[in-house]
Amino acid sequence: MLLFLLVAASAAKTQGAYDEVREMPDGQILVMRTLDWDHGNGSSERVTVHWLLLEDGSMRYDFDRQPPQTQDAHRRSCALQGMQPSRGVAIISGEGSTHGFTCTRVEAPAGVDPRHAWIQAR
Repeated sequence: MLLFLLVAASAAKTQGAYDEVREMPDGQILVMRTLDWDHGNGSSERVTVHWLLLEDGSMRYDFDRQPPQTQDAHRRSCALQGMQPSRGVAIISGEGSTHGFTCTRVEAPAGVDPRHAWIQAR
């Protein structure tokens, strides 16, 4: 029995990430994954990403349900590519998957100052 507990405790730490799993009041399973978010420009920062575990074992990322620090990291990563965070959901699945996110490019309509385009696109 003790061996099983040791194996289970070490299995949660993979590729520099670690998970905390909680059951929510509605019965859904929330995986809070702490990881180094790679911005793609050589920099990264440690954040906790909230994933909802789905029945098929995949996990759902919803930007609006992320902690403020995670939302900021997502915004900065997208901004480096001239984009902004997608407001939909992202799904990851598969052995060894630890993280994923999506960005959206918002084009300014003709005659609109692009600095104001995202406000109009919301």
